[in-house]
Amino acid sequence: MADVTMTAPVSPPRQSGETAVALLNRIVLWTAFLILSVVCVYPMIWLFLNAFKSTNELFQASWALPETWRYENFTTAWGYGISRYLLNSVIVAVATVAIQLILASMAAYALVVMNFKAKVAIYMGILGGMILPPEVSLFPLFKVMAVTDIYNTYLALILPNVAFGLPFTTFLIRAYMVGIPPDLREAALMDGASEGLVYRSIYLPLCKPVLASAGLIAAMHVWNEFIFALTFVESESVKTVTIGVMSFAVALRADYGVMMAGLALSIIPILATFLVLQRQFIGGLTQGAVK
Repeated sequence: MADVTMTAPVSPPRQSGETAVALLNRIVLWTAFLILSVVCVYPMIWLFLNAFKSTNELFQASWALPETWRYENFTTAWGYGISRYLLNSVIVAVATVAIQLILASMAAYALVVMNFKAKVAIYMGILGGMILPPEVSLFPLFKVMAVTDIYNTYLALILPNVAFGLPFTTFLIRAYMVGIPPDLREAALMDGASEGLVYRSIYLPLCKPVLASAGLIAAMHVWNEFIFALTFVESESVKTVTIGVMSFAVALRADYGVMMAGLALSIIPILATFLVLQRQFIGGLTQGAVK
C-alpha cells in the first residue's frame, strides 16, 4: 500500500505593497488620534497649570510650569463662593438625571414590550421633542414659572432640563431594550410576575450599561447648561456653576491665578464622574448600537 504524504497548503507570501499600505494607514490613524488627543486634553492641562500660578507669572510664562506651586489659590477660590455654586450644580444634576432616567426607562419599556394603537404615534412625538430648541420656549416657560411660583428655585432648572433631555434618553434606552430577549419577560409573566416586577427585576438590571451612558450624557449636559440657569434663577443661593463662575470672575478680575483655580474646581466633579464611568459609557453606547 503506497504511502500518501499529506502536505499542508502553503499560504501565498504576503506582498510587500500590501504591508506598506497597512503600515501607512496605521501611522496615519495613530497620528490623527494623537493630534486629536493633544487638542482635547492640552487646554485642561494648561488650565490646571495656571491655577497654581500668580497673576504676574500667568501672563509672563503661561506655557511654563509654575515656579512656585500656589495651592492656596484653590482654598481662596473655595472661600470666594465657588463651593456654593458647585453644590447647586450637583443638586440640579443629580435630581435631573434621576428623574430623567426613571421616566425614560419606563417609557422605553412600555414602547418595547407593550402593544397599543398609539405606540408609534407616541414614539414619533417623543422623537419630535429632540427637534425643538430650548431657546424658543424661554418666554412661555418663564411665564409658567412666574405663575406657579417656582421661578428662582431648583425646580426652575430641574424641570426644563428633564423635559428637554427626556426624548434623547428615551430613544437611547429603547434602542438598548429592543435587544433584550422577550422570552425573559414571557417566562416571568407565566410565573406570576407583574409588569412592574419585570421592569424592576429584569429589564433595569440588564440595562445598567445604557443607563450609565444616558445618565452621564444627561449629567454633562446639565452641568454645562447655561441658558436656563441664566434666565430662570437670579439668587446667588440657587445659581449653578456655569452662571456662578461669571460672578466669581467679576469679583476676581485682578487675581487670575485664583480665577483659574475656581475654573479648575468647576470641572473636577463632572470630569471625575466621566473617568469613573467611562467603561460603562462606552459599553452602553456600543452594545446599544450593535443590538
